[in-house]
Amino acid sequence: MEWQIKTLARKSALTGEPFNPGDRIVCVIFKDLDVGEVGRVDLLVEEVAQFELPGQVLGRWTREVKHPDEDASHAQDRMASAEDFFLSLYEADTVSEDATVNGLKHVLALMLERKRVIRAVGKRQLSGEQVYLHVKQKNEIVVPIVDISIELMQLMEDTLGDIIH
Repeated sequence: MEWQIKTLARKSALTGEPFNPGDRIVCVIFKDLDVGEVGRVDLLVEEVAQFELPGQVLGRWTREVKHPDEDASHAQDRMASAEDFFLSLYEADTVSEDATVNGLKHVLALMLERKRVIRAVGKRQLSGEQVYLHVKQKNEIVVPIVDISIELMQLMEDTLGDIIH
């Protein structure tokens, strides 16, 4: 099973206005504590303070809207979004010990390792934690190892419907 992080929305989650080339967009992943599901909103940088999230922020990153004629591939954009989302899960103000979040960290790490964005450091761990090196930034990231069961995959797929496809 291959998951892809959805590319940038075409309009603001706050106003519904379309994004224009050159706009700076903040992508926010959150967990709705009332229903236990994860959602994503894309907002203009200046709209973030006005938007009330219905839950806890899990990750956030900023992107610039590209002109449609630019030859950037959608696959590269999705991989960049996956990388940004993964790194944002480790920011100090978004740390969570939620089982779904830890599962997400593990699965995203495996996906990014396959794409050579990160690489395992030392001997491969089967439990506990695995240290990865982010190839570009040269920083180490400690990823929790979780048992990737069918139930966890289904839960993450159901929970993350707005983020992945």
